[in-house]
Amino acid sequence: MSAALLVPCYHAVRYLPRLRVQVDRLAPAFDEVILADDGSTDATADEAERLGFRVIRLPANLGPGGARNALAAASCSEWIHFHDVDDELAPDFLAHVLPLADAGCDAVLHETDFIDEQTRALLVRWSLDPAALARDPAEALLRQPLPTMSSFLRRTVFLALGGFHTGRRCFEDGDLHFRLAAGGARLRPLPRVLEWSLRHKRGAGADQCYCFQCRLCFLEDYAALHPARLHPAIAAEAEHAAVQLLQLGDPAGARRAIALARALGRPVPFSHHPLIRVLRRFLPATLLLRWQHRWRRRARPAALRGG
Repeated sequence: MSAALLVPCYHAVRYLPRLRVQVDRLAPAFDEVILADDGSTDATADEAERLGFRVIRLPANLGPGGARNALAAASCSEWIHFHDVDDELAPDFLAHVLPLADAGCDAVLHETDFIDEQTRALLVRWSLDPAALARDPAEALLRQPLPTMSSFLRRTVFLALGGFHTGRRCFEDGDLHFRLAAGGARLRPLPRVLEWSLRHKRGAGADQCYCFQCRLCFLEDYAALHPARLHPAIAAEAEHAAVQLLQLGDPAGARRAIALARALGRPVPFSHHPLIRVLRRFLPATLLLRWQHRWRRRARPAALRGG
């Protein structure tokens, strides 16, 4: 069984020596390690080649989805793993995923930690409930989207799916995993952290408003393309996007998200609280969502204290 480590790079000179160290300590090693220089204007491609990497030079900046698609097309391996040049990979990554990547599996889904680049404090752990995945894979990956580096993928299945969406530069990873599940791919969860994403303010993900605008566009697509059984989950995610967009200063986007949730049959804000249910009839949803968000944030510390 062959496996490829695929790494998109854009203005990545500072990270390449660290990547070289990571690749050299992998045991077992990948059969292929391929880097894509995604239209960098610095010395990324030259430095990567100097360090001994195989590099494909893209003629223009294709973005994360386009660069990864080009990498998959360039690989000859049966299995592929996408790794960001500024992240960290477990040295024994393949030792954990290869035993699960048999003839009955199309993707192994593992946990990933997002940590602060400077302090290394844990920001969020991306994981998946195995029971939810077994019950309804598409709904599970809609409600719990996974980042790009959380999967080990059968290359032919990835290519047949069409790869990553190239028109949006955020949530394209969660979209890929959702489409895998919705398309019937055979998924296996691995409850182990095998990647550490070092978070900073230099990537597309730093603009959270743009990220949730992308998320809303994907949700609108799903509502049009997927069966009614997924509509409650899509509507719940639309309400979540509305809350985030309000906090990030995009009320127009929030109203669009609210309209999507309502079109799918979800009252916004959704709540079992009798006061919220009464106020829904008289006050704008955007105002109630702000209030509800503040109440929940204030209640969280009390809940942690047992209050």
